[in-house]
Amino acid sequence: MTRNLHKIIDQLSLEDAQAILKSLAAGNRQLADKIVEMALTRLNQVDPEEIASTLYADLESLAVEEVWDRAGATRHGYVETSEAAYQMIDEVFDPLLEKLQKYQKLGLSKPATQMCMGLLKAFYLFERESKSAFKDEATDAPGEYARAIVKTWQEGLPGEADKADLKQFITDEFDGWWTRLLKDAGGGL
Repeated sequence: MTRNLHKIIDQLSLEDAQAILKSLAAGNRQLADKIVEMALTRLNQVDPEEIASTLYADLESLAVEEVWDRAGATRHGYVETSEAAYQMIDEVFDPLLEKLQKYQKLGLSKPATQMCMGLLKAFYLFERESKSAFKDEATDAPGEYARAIVKTWQEGLPGEADKADLKQFITDEFDGWWTRLLKDAGGGL
């Protein structure tokens, strides 16, 4: 029976799985509490290093040749190479930014802060360590995305402890990068 259970669960769509969970929770308060407990435990497991590593690898995998393929005249106008590069970055970055916002909507400030840390570190590494030819097509991207990350994180109204944690992380990890980024932005944390 257990083997069939796993086969069936593996074939469920996200919508089907959510509908089943909601139905089970609606019918049993103890089970509903257990579902919430398990979900929160899972959602609170955010590793900034893992986030940074994943996003950095995704940024490194972006190919300059694809920028060139996307750039140029289209039937809707002209696409600059930098615009094409930013679109490609958005494709790998936006799902992660949405995840940060999901944590904020759920009131999970610590995972949101850890997500923010990981995203910032990925762009720091991309600016400092990447030898990718792609990076040359979006030279200002790391700083611009870093500012967007912090802006989104701040919109989630982090508490003082979260602000202190992020400030300490930035101080420990970014050896002056952050100060330079914000010099013209007129703000900080």
